[in-house]
Amino acid sequence: MIALVVTIAAVSALHYATDPSRVILHAAYQRFYYVPIILAAYWYGTAGGLLAAVLSAVAYAPHIHGVWVHNPPYTVSQYAEIVVFLLLGGSVGLISSYQCRLTRRYRDAAASLAEANEELRASQEHLRRAERLSALGEIAAGLAHEIRNPLAGVKGAIEIIASRATPGTPEAEFAAIASKEIGRLDTLVSEFLAYARPRPPELRETQLDALVSHVAALLRPEAERAGVTVDVERRSDLPAVRVDPEQLEQVIFNVTLNAIQASLPGGRVTIQERREGDEAVVEIADHGPGIAAEHLDRVFEPFFTTKERGTGLGLAISQRIVAAHHGALEVRAARPSGTIVRIRLPLPVRPEVTLP
Repeated sequence: MIALVVTIAAVSALHYATDPSRVILHAAYQRFYYVPIILAAYWYGTAGGLLAAVLSAVAYAPHIHGVWVHNPPYTVSQYAEIVVFLLLGGSVGLISSYQCRLTRRYRDAAASLAEANEELRASQEHLRRAERLSALGEIAAGLAHEIRNPLAGVKGAIEIIASRATPGTPEAEFAAIASKEIGRLDTLVSEFLAYARPRPPELRETQLDALVSHVAALLRPEAERAGVTVDVERRSDLPAVRVDPEQLEQVIFNVTLNAIQASLPGGRVTIQERREGDEAVVEIADHGPGIAAEHLDRVFEPFFTTKERGTGLGLAISQRIVAAHHGALEVRAARPSGTIVRIRLPLPVRPEVTLP
């Protein structure tokens, strides 16, 4: 803007320095004012154009009044030129502002289109990947189902061998190892089938407090072996929820077991029930080492686990179950350490009773 002001001052100086008899030069100098006015309007919009026009008028008007006062027709034409300055600055400024708005809209539209195109490509790739995973999951689920029958036969044979082996012999030791590994394999197959072919929930009104109490009782021996205390903060006034009790109990069991296994000896696991708006919440918190920040986004991925002997399906199955109940499963880091898992379930909508 300073350069434009200097230009206006320079043009005005030429007017004052040039002899009035050089009318042609003065007419040319008048047109020189157009340059800073148009540039100001183009760069700074209507306000910039009008400001440059006003500055030009203020600089040129004294020259008109002092030099051409004895030539009224020419004086009128010069004042009309000042009006042209203002019209030029305003009109070019309006055009420039409109062009800038169009340019911004075009850029925004182009950016939105590029973003939508990128999202479409990502969605298509995600869909193709999901289709491949679905086909692979069906094949693997069928294979896992076929494995269960011979696995049951092997398990029965190992139990017979173990019953006939003399305690303390290598045969008894190897039979115990084989039985343990077969049990682990059977658990893995069962969890995989539960993830690949989940059954729809059979909803009925259930008290969360009863499920939480039952899970706490089931896991008490596990917690005692780990040296971990499990505290339950119950809410007996919490409304009943419409859930599949067996499936939801499995979710609470999986999450609480993970919390116990993640806790150090002497640690504490807290199970808290509460209501938040139109949701019932079961929060399980531990004070263990916690989940690394880079792993938080992957905890629901099938087969992802940080345990040495984990299957990586517990949280994936739990998330599917909660989603089937139109709820949400959240995993967050606790402060200063540990992990918080929240199970959110919608409360049933009670019809309003209108009194006569």
